[in-house]
Amino acid sequence: MHACVFATLALLVGAIRIGMRSESALSWMVAALLCGTTEMLVLSLAQHGESELLAATLLVPPAYLCFSQAVRISTGGKQHWRVIGTSIALVICSLALLAVRAPFVVMTMPFQLACALSLGDGIVHLSRRPQGWVDRALLGCMVVIATLFLVRMPLYPALFGLGVHYAEIMPTAFERGLLLVSALLTPPSVFLLLAKIIAGIITEYRLRSERDHLTGVLNRQTFEQAVRREPLRGGAVIYCDIDHFKRVNDRYGHHVGDEVIRLFADVLAATGFKVGRLGGEEFAIFLPGNSANDAAGLAEVLRMHFHASTHEAMAPDHRLSASFGVADYGPGEVPGEALIRADVALYRAKGEGRNRVALFHAFGLVPVVWQPPRAVAA
Repeated sequence: MHACVFATLALLVGAIRIGMRSESALSWMVAALLCGTTEMLVLSLAQHGESELLAATLLVPPAYLCFSQAVRISTGGKQHWRVIGTSIALVICSLALLAVRAPFVVMTMPFQLACALSLGDGIVHLSRRPQGWVDRALLGCMVVIATLFLVRMPLYPALFGLGVHYAEIMPTAFERGLLLVSALLTPPSVFLLLAKIIAGIITEYRLRSERDHLTGVLNRQTFEQAVRREPLRGGAVIYCDIDHFKRVNDRYGHHVGDEVIRLFADVLAATGFKVGRLGGEEFAIFLPGNSANDAAGLAEVLRMHFHASTHEAMAPDHRLSASFGVADYGPGEVPGEALIRADVALYRAKGEGRNRVALFHAFGLVPVVWQPPRAVAA
């Protein structure tokens, strides 16, 4: 029964893996399921002899190791080669003890430790960043299964002595209870991990569809949708772009130009407001609930910050700069209209010499170059 379940899951996950070529967590999961399938088949045919011990030693630790590595990768980590190497060494140690016919209790200790270590690595990594009930349920299942392996190490010799054979341990209520708990928890763990991986894939694809591939800020479509969904309670928008960007590309190459665009996007994104790349080197910032003067003050801070920025590939005397257009919108007004006015103000800023902030007049008559308020003398 378990062999059929694992084999079906292996085929299912393998099919998903073919479609998701960059998702290596699925590859580790397929390997874990294949090990589990083979182990279940051997258990159904073996008669509690050395062949069963050999199969368990060769297949069970790798199954949990692959499962644990899939957990690591699904949470943003990478393969932990030290854990992999240690687990392999422990399996080899168990095989050597089996070859010299060491007592079962002694031979099985490296095997149990390899399984617990493999699961423990995934448990530690998952516990650092659990997200939602799926992660917590998976973490709980893994902790219980790892505990089953750990308790066997001291309790086998304490309960049965060192010279006992596995055929004598197998019928006991103790071992049957441990095996039952493991059998009940392993399939849910597989389904939970698969759900976690698939949810991660869906989230990644959704983010890719919403984000600009170069800068990571919202793309134009998503930005405009966010603006349209905002309650009509008034606010402001900033429209901006990099000055003389074509000169940067022509002089230093498109690679440096892309890095300058990313630098500018990072400066804008640091504000915490919604930022969208509208095309090329043009960006917009959405500030619901803020006045035009507040937005203009923020734009001036951004302008100075970017103007002070440098790039190692550019000449020391080459100063980056950007121009900003600001407009507000009142309660009940569509924010998109303010974006059009901010675009008009941006052209005014460029016409006045660039590297400055222009504010569309509050009454919608003409855009004017914005000046920071002067401190009043005491």
